Amino acid sequence: MTTTVESPSASLARWGRWQWLLPVASFLAGWIGYVAIERGPTLARIMALTVLLSWFWLLLENVAGRWLQRFTKGRLSPAVACFVTQSLQQELLFFSLPFVLGASQLDLAHGLFVAVLCLAALLSTLDPVYERWIARSPDAAVAFQVYCTWITALVLLPVALHLPIQKAALVASVIALLAFVAALPRLLSERKGILVCLRAALPVIVVVAVVTVLARWLPPAGLRLTESRMTTEINALQPGPPITYIERSRLQREGLIVYTAIHAPRGLTQALSFDWHHDGRVIDRIPAVIEGSDGKGRGWRTWTRKQNFDADPRGKWRVDIRTAGGQLVGRLRFVVY
Repeated sequence: MTTTVESPSASLARWGRWQWLLPVASFLAGWIGYVAIERGPTLARIMALTVLLSWFWLLLENVAGRWLQRFTKGRLSPAVACFVTQSLQQELLFFSLPFVLGASQLDLAHGLFVAVLCLAALLSTLDPVYERWIARSPDAAVAFQVYCTWITALVLLPVALHLPIQKAALVASVIALLAFVAALPRLLSERKGILVCLRAALPVIVVVAVVTVLARWLPPAGLRLTESRMTTEINALQPGPPITYIERSRLQREGLIVYTAIHAPRGLTQALSFDWHHDGRVIDRIPAVIEGSDGKGRGWRTWTRKQNFDADPRGKWRVDIRTAGGQLVGRLRFVVY
């Protein structure tokens, strides 16, 4: 009697009919990780370790694929390693997505940033597209890997390691650059030529440009504005009625208060700035500092009051709440008549 043992590669092929489960599981795991990290620092450290191990695998994927093929005498092809890489990239992208969405505002730059992240997450779930345009191209595979590394570091550094938001953006770009350098042997071994390296380096150059020139336009991943309002009174951190229109005489007599509640990871100390704009011009900047909470309340509540206004403050006003690096946390508008 002869029995047939299905090879691991054949088992992997049969997974195709259930391939929709992986993106769903990655999406759910990302939101579960988001909630878990907000609830406790221990879980944040565990998630940080998991992501760190994922980065090591992504860097060693090519070597691991060849080793699997030799060790199993051809029963497992390098495609298995590619499948694991795709799964890890899905996990990293869907892990980062909730933090970026929570930090984003109704702002064009934030919208573009979220759109790119959503597109990358979608590409990681579409197997035919991923295999044709990413997995089969060494430069595209490395570029996609560097992007996954950068976006995850951007989220994880303030969330798990309590690095201030403005420093996290710089350190994340350094990590992405190191990831690219570590992947250079793969590019040179699979398809020799400087052109391939330059094509793969293009996304890294874009990342560095974004961080050094456009860092203030990035969403402050890790921070989440839970409440904000303009008011004229506050009592024991309880704000008065919100104001969107105020008379000039009342404004000059009572001043105006900006009240915010911002959730930040526990252990993170973050400097903020309340920037007051009048008809498009910056009039005043008031500093503040928040500290991370345990995730159970509205977040760190703080407020600032502005009492000195020009003789004619009538017009449209805007208050931007920004990090020390200029990243937008929230925005409030009011009109003086």
